[in-house]
Amino acid sequence: MKTALWPLQKALVQRWGNDKRLPNVYDHVPNNASKPYIAIGEPIVTPLETKTSYFEEIPFTHHIYSDYSGKKETYDIMNDMLKSLSSAPLQIEGVFYLQKYTVEQVNVITDIDNTTYHGILRIRYYIGGH
Repeated sequence: MKTALWPLQKALVQRWGNDKRLPNVYDHVPNNASKPYIAIGEPIVTPLETKTSYFEEIPFTHHIYSDYSGKKETYDIMNDMLKSLSSAPLQIEGVFYLQKYTVEQVNVITDIDNTTYHGILRIRYYIGGH
């Protein structure tokens, strides 16, 4: 069995990229990217395999960057990401499917430049495999 990392990331980028409420979504942020935007962050995979089934827990960190004067835009984007995720079942290609997800962390900090608000949204995805 192979990991669901790439199929999950593709499904998330497609879902959020097609949602008109959300800004651009990047795996690799281009130098000329304008804020706000969402950057796909760091995943961790914990495989859970039995004789008859395969599952993965994937905590995935997503980053939101905003130069809005205050945290509101970042909060709104994180809420819209969660709304989008729960709007319909997430279609993951191949043998994988999303069983459920849980929000583990929601945080907004001021970046080192003192003008960028950095949202950190950590979601744990529970993925099954056929």
